[in-house]
Amino acid sequence: MATKEPFRITDPETMRALAHPLRQRIMVELNVREHARAADLARTLGEPANAISFHLRVLAKHRFIEEAPELARDKRDRVWRPLVERFLLDGKVGDEDQMLDPILRWTREMFLRDRDAPGSRDDFHQGTASGAFFTREEAEQMMEEVFAVMEKWWDRTAAAKRADPDDPERKYYQILLAVGPRDLAAEPDA
Repeated sequence: MATKEPFRITDPETMRALAHPLRQRIMVELNVREHARAADLARTLGEPANAISFHLRVLAKHRFIEEAPELARDKRDRVWRPLVERFLLDGKVGDEDQMLDPILRWTREMFLRDRDAPGSRDDFHQGTASGAFFTREEAEQMMEEVFAVMEKWWDRTAAAKRADPDDPERKYYQILLAVGPRDLAAEPDA
């Protein structure tokens, strides 16, 4: 099972290995399932198995995942398991935009999405921007509480996903949370 301790990304090559959105989704799936074959992931993610195999090898090279030969059916069967669950960029490692740009694009789309468009009621989506007047200690305490709630929901939904990995109603929802002091006077006029 993957460690709960955050994996510290300290170099640009490792960061680039995880920056690819499909590799991030593979990591999510592996952490939920606890192990999987490329074919299992390909079916769930709607990608060709050979593409998934390539991305699995990249993740393995950087020690995000490893093979689990004891779970294989035979010597040709390759089963993978995650080594880490959480990631942390450890300072400025270079090329952070490769990791952040897809997330920020998704966030912008969430805020600008027309909720009255056809099909928009199929999935729940909500974006909000809020603020409060924290001391540093209060902000840290609030984040600990939010992480505890997120952990509870991760555990609950991961258990349901493990029980039925191909449930078409169960979709991957992204959660983005950023907390920090904001100095509006220092921002350029929009």
